[in-house]
Order: sequence, then structure tokens, then C-alpha cells
Amino acid sequence: MQDIYVDTVTAINFNNGIVRMIMVDQDPDSLADGVDAGAEANAAQDIRLRKKQQVIMPLNGFLYMVSVIKGLIDDPKMQDIISRHAQAGLLPGTAADQPRAPAE
Repeated sequence: MQDIYVDTVTAINFNNGIVRMIMVDQDPDSLADGVDAGAEANAAQDIRLRKKQQVIMPLNGFLYMVSVIKGLIDDPKMQDIISRHAQAGLLPGTAADQPRAPAE
């Protein structure tokens, strides 16, 4: 088995029963170019993403993966971690001053 590190998924496409996920990481060239650490507000905009890996799977495999991820998200330990990240404003679409609605 080969391990591949990615920072996130930037796109998911579904066509003709096949799901394609594009995974990226931070471009090391942009990191090496010296993004100013003091300008943290603009740092996220300055760092370029690099296409790293593509996962292609049939719809039934993707849907099974979604159910596995949902099980992880619903775990009380993960809910605590998500809550702390949301309160700190570290999750996209959340702010430190906006409480996150509890999971149903």
C-alpha cells in the first residue's frame, strides 16, 4: 500500500456512474517563495494549491465511503473536535463568534 498526503479535496465530479475526486496539497514552490508569515490574513490566499492525486470510483463505492465518513463525523469524540475547531474559527464557513448548530 502506498500512502499519499493531501491537504483537501477541491472538486468532486459525477458523470456516467463514476465519481472523480481531485485532491490537492500546498504547492511547495509557493511555500519556498516565502509567503510572509506576518500577513496571516492574506497567507491563505497567497498559498497556491497543487493537484496531487485523483481518486476515481464507481458511485456505489463513493456512497459507501460517504456512509463511513458520516459514521466518523457522528462519533462523539469527533463531534468534540469539530466543535472546538468551529469555536476557534478554523473550519470554512464558521466564525469563532458564531456557535455551530448541533448535529442531528
